Order: sequence, then C-alpha cells, then structure tokens
Amino acid sequence: MSWVSSLARVLLSLGLPAGLLDRGPALHGTKFLAKAALKARFGNGRPFQMINVGACDGALFDDVTPWLHRIRGARAMLVEPFPYNQKRLRANYPDTQRFIIEPVAVTRTKGTITVHTFDAAALESGTLPIEFIGCSSVTDTNLMSGKNAWGEADANFNKFAPHLKDIAVPSETLQTLLDRNGITYIDAFLVDCEGADWMVFEQLDLQRYRPGMIKIEVGALPAVEIGQVVVKLKTASYQVGFQAEDIWAFA
Repeated sequence: MSWVSSLARVLLSLGLPAGLLDRGPALHGTKFLAKAALKARFGNGRPFQMINVGACDGALFDDVTPWLHRIRGARAMLVEPFPYNQKRLRANYPDTQRFIIEPVAVTRTKGTITVHTFDAAALESGTLPIEFIGCSSVTDTNLMSGKNAWGEADANFNKFAPHLKDIAVPSETLQTLLDRNGITYIDAFLVDCEGADWMVFEQLDLQRYRPGMIKIEVGALPAVEIGQVVVKLKTASYQVGFQAEDIWAFA
C-alpha cells in the first residue's frame, strides 16, 4: 500500500460515523490504530503494546503490524517459530528493546514440535510464490496438504510438494510467553497461525488482558473452531466483524 492510499484510508476511517465503520471491520481497525498513533504523539499514557502470534516477517500481506513504526514508542512481542521468517522479522523491526521476537510456536504444553514449512532457498529464488512465506504451519492446512488450496483440485500441488519440509521447533504456552516478557496489558492481539489460530486464541485470558483490538485469521479453521472464536469474543462483549478470512473484534 502506497503512502497516499494509506493516508487516504486513515483519513476515511477517522471521518466515517461508527455505524458505517461497523460494516467495514478492517477500516475500524485502521481507526483504532490511527487513534493510538495520535494518542502516542500527543498524550502521556502508557506505550501501545501489540502481541502478534504468527508474525511472519511483520510486513508481507500485513496491514496491522507495520503500525508499530507509526505509533511512537510502541512495543510488541512478535512470535514466529520459523528461522527464515525470524531473520526477515528482525530486519523489519531492528529495535530489540521495543520489539521482542519469541522464536517458538504456541501450543497447549511446553515442548518441541514438528512443523511444516517451505524451503527457504525456493522462496528466495522465486521458485515458490511469495505468499508461501506465510504458509508454514503446525497443522495440515489446505495449502500445506494440497487439498482445495487453489480450488477443488489442486493440479499445481505436485510442483510445490518437493519444496515442503518438516523442522523441529520449540513450543511454549501463550501465558508462559506473556509472563516471561512481563506483559501486563495488551492493546492489540493478532493471530495468524495457518490452522492453529483457535489453539492460540483459546489460551488468551480476555478478562485479564482485554485487548482493545483483536484480529484472528480463520480461513484455515474448521467451522466449529470459527464458532468457538466468535462465542469467546461475544461472551466477553466484544464487537465482532468478519472481513475476508479474518475476524476483527473491538472492546
């Protein structure tokens, strides 16, 4: 997104009435983040703090995490288990004091797990589409398994399969990560874990942290888990909206 279109989106989000914003959850998110940026520049409150589980490189196909550069003094815990993405992530967020990278997967118990990913050399050379950078997963998602990845029958999957590999990564519970990094409040909580999204979000204590904004990718979740996400949010009195493959929620 160019700076011109980005600015236009911010101005539009700030100018639209709440009733219209409720019909465009992503635009509502832009307003939330823009207000946080204004507050950080002109106010004296606590630093804006984001938790992003499945951060990838914090830039590619991501309309939220880059706001960390716009919100003065913003802090973040960025969880990313794949070494290739960790390098890109640190290059994009070099301030180690403000931006903590946790090189683990979030699971229900501490340990080591096997995860599916694509070969880094194939990604760098362009052999694989650039969007595959964000498709590594701890689960057999559609893209990773080849089922319905590009339609009912994925004729191209055999071209991608030779570049698939399994690697072992450490895993921790979400609360362990929050505790060891001294996270006492969360302003924005993001989950994009290619099928493990409910497993992560299930662990977030909404009563304790109550983020102002939550964004969860649900495109790789089965219907029952999408329902569980919505029920948890609605039970906690969040305003919930769907856009594309994401659920956006606001306190």
